[in-house]
Amino acid sequence: MVAYLIRHWRGELPLWVAWWLNGVGLTALSLALEGNLGALGLDRGLDSRAGVALFVAAGVVLLLLVPAWQVIGIFRAADRHAAEVGTPLAAYVTQGLATVLTILLALRFVMFAGEGYSGLRLAFPITGWHYQVSVSGRLLEVRGSITFGLADAVQAALAANPQVRRVRLNSGGGSLSEAQKLRGIIIAHDLDTDSTRGCSSACVSAYIGGHQRLLRSSARIGLHLPRNPGYGLRGPLSPAYAAELGYFASRGVPPWFLQRWIASGRQFWYPTPLQLWQAGIVQAFYGPPRPGEALLFL
Repeated sequence: MVAYLIRHWRGELPLWVAWWLNGVGLTALSLALEGNLGALGLDRGLDSRAGVALFVAAGVVLLLLVPAWQVIGIFRAADRHAAEVGTPLAAYVTQGLATVLTILLALRFVMFAGEGYSGLRLAFPITGWHYQVSVSGRLLEVRGSITFGLADAVQAALAANPQVRRVRLNSGGGSLSEAQKLRGIIIAHDLDTDSTRGCSSACVSAYIGGHQRLLRSSARIGLHLPRNPGYGLRGPLSPAYAAELGYFASRGVPPWFLQRWIASGRQFWYPTPLQLWQAGIVQAFYGPPRPGEALLFL
């Protein structure tokens, strides 16, 4: 196997093998694998530090190093073919197609790089994308992203401050699994939840665990389907997120609300206060609404 890889890299394989087998065939296999991650169960465990590290490492190998090996070997095989066989046209055509393949593979890597960076921001404390936990009397506030380690920090804060009765969640989201851990802590301590600045994405999965759920009238709840990892799934929902929506249903959220949530896709949907109240997501509002939005509460 190693000798075969080296031969392709050096351009020593026949041109048709380098192009059709190592170029087209391997790329098609990679795309098929990516498109069936969910069906194969390969998307499980990605929402963790180890999972993110594995995801990024595999992406660098499969979407950067392997394509580089493919394309360089094809170009070298084409040069060798033109020199030894004496049919430069076939070599030039192959190199032209390899150039197109290079562009397509580069675009795939750029898309992966965006998802990989988002995952790394969740897994590791990158400046400007981390959480803050503070306690004031009976209120514990969480600000910033829901990154790995937040649930443990909240658990420690509650142990040191047993008087806390409410968790304030002001977050744009983050890790779903970490939000689920935080939700378990909120439920175990029978705490209320609220938000004064807004709670979106994975934050809502923690918010729904509150015994009483309040929302400042000027804040918003933002919902969407997950954007990373879990790419390449054929349906609109990954198995993990379908289970999460099932949990919302078990908390009394009606089907019409969940269907509207799913229909929003990966674009944020901000339900109106009336929709949030009717669905049982928010049980009470307080404070003045945003300017011009008073009618939304009717």
